[in-house]
Amino acid sequence: MSAHEEHSETPGIGETVPRLREEGDAAITDPAVPLVGDGVVPRWLIGLIFFALFWSGAYLFSYSGGFSADVFDYLPKFGPLTSGPQAAPDPKVIGKALFSQNCITCHQATGQGLPGQYPPLAGSEIVLGDASNRFIAIALKGLQGPVTVKGQNFNNSMQAWEGQYTDAQLAAILTYVRSDWGNNAPPIPPEAVKQMRDELKDRKEQWTFAEVMKLPAKDVAKAGGSEQQAANKPAPGASPAASASPAPQQK
Repeated sequence: MSAHEEHSETPGIGETVPRLREEGDAAITDPAVPLVGDGVVPRWLIGLIFFALFWSGAYLFSYSGGFSADVFDYLPKFGPLTSGPQAAPDPKVIGKALFSQNCITCHQATGQGLPGQYPPLAGSEIVLGDASNRFIAIALKGLQGPVTVKGQNFNNSMQAWEGQYTDAQLAAILTYVRSDWGNNAPPIPPEAVKQMRDELKDRKEQWTFAEVMKLPAKDVAKAGGSEQQAANKPAPGASPAASASPAPQQK
């Protein structure tokens, strides 16, 4: 074999050497069928991989809490975290959490509502007025039809919440509403909600604005708190020990 012939049979740089079918490939008789390793990665598979990576990143961004120490703590805790008496939970904190679950869609996180549909809670005369019985009545039984708040007209429907929340939970929501977005009204005690629930137990329908405004104005929030404080106070002239201990039984 000459040097010219040997050089011509050697592939040059950049040239590809076709793969010949070997003995193991004898079963494949169609030359158009590619061998293993000859195909390209499908586009749908590439797209699926990129979508999975995007979804994973979005999930971590939403639920990782920034891997902050006060949100994500992998260290187990054994025994009580604190000692001594536990402080009572703040009704405003509970109320805000419950408000965010169901009320925020209509009344918005700003308390401004939706124009023409849902009235604002910020600066509302219904929320801040002395007729707290009307405010509680609306929360218990709901409201439908035209409403006028802060001189603006709204027309939609609010469902009754009496079946979903306890007296304490509903009082926490109303207390939060009366104290956020610049509102500054006294809290609503659970006793006031219970009082109105008992008074309206036979009513099955939602209120109209005209109906609820016909209710005699009563500040049951203030009355409920006063009644509860009066129940916890000893009678005038009685010593704390005498009021706390039961009366002796007569034989």
